[in-house]
Amino acid sequence: MNNLHLCPCLGYETFCELRRSVGWDLRPEPQGRAALAATARAVTAWQDDTPVGMARLVGDGIYWLLVDVAVRPSFQNRGIGRLLVEDLLQWAQNRLQPGEKVTVHLVSARGREPFYRGLGFASIPDAGCGAGMRRTLLGPDR
Repeated sequence: MNNLHLCPCLGYETFCELRRSVGWDLRPEPQGRAALAATARAVTAWQDDTPVGMARLVGDGIYWLLVDVAVRPSFQNRGIGRLLVEDLLQWAQNRLQPGEKVTVHLVSARGREPFYRGLGFASIPDAGCGAGMRRTLLGPDR
């Protein structure tokens, strides 16, 4: 794709725009800005002046969580998601010192598991891990 480039950055407005483009909810602005500030690495794909995809890594250097992998529907199936994830994986790989290892986790959107398997991710549970689990916490009613 001509004029497609990756930027190791992600601003709040772009974050919101791309979340909306794929039908994801927006969090309150202070929560969204805090999440971006706590991001270890973010990458945004741009087509000319239009943001078309994003992805983030959060974590501590032993465990990374791949989050917010989103590509505008009109730009999907063009390899942009792969480029975004590969950028983050390479960044995490480059930080490793001899003898170190890191595990990258993610929660795939239903039906997108083959995409992640194609990038070397394995479904759990497996021989070494139980099933992934989650719990959602809600703030107080206003």
